Amino acid sequence: MKTYMIAGAMLVLSAGVACAQPAGAGRMDANGDGKVSLAEFKTARSTQLMRLDTDGDGKVSKAEFQARGAKAAQKSGKAPKGDGSRAFGMLDANGDGFLDKAELAKMAERRFGRMDADGDGSLSATELQAARKGAGGMMGGGR
Repeated sequence: MKTYMIAGAMLVLSAGVACAQPAGAGRMDANGDGKVSLAEFKTARSTQLMRLDTDGDGKVSKAEFQARGAKAAQKSGKAPKGDGSRAFGMLDANGDGFLDKAELAKMAERRFGRMDADGDGSLSATELQAARKGAGGMMGGGR
């Protein structure tokens, strides 16, 4: 159940990146080699997720997190599944009521590991596409 809650939170948080990326590595591939390294993935995820920090304090509060979930649900036309409190609580590793850059980086590392199906340390266009298709489930194939 915990895995599904974290996957759900990642789905909400990754909706903007997944929709904004063309098929393949897209903008996450900073060096243009056609693959996304862990460093590139963490940079892209951090940039995307820190956009939730609407007050500019360098952290994502529970309210900011919940606002993004509500906005994503409204945009998709689907009713939100809860207010995100439970998912936020699982992501807030230190329990301070905020998601900081270290917590977001750890979350990105876990997601990268699930998405890297062949374990080569980089995400191919095929792996990124599979993760997008599987976003409703285990976020990257359940690795």
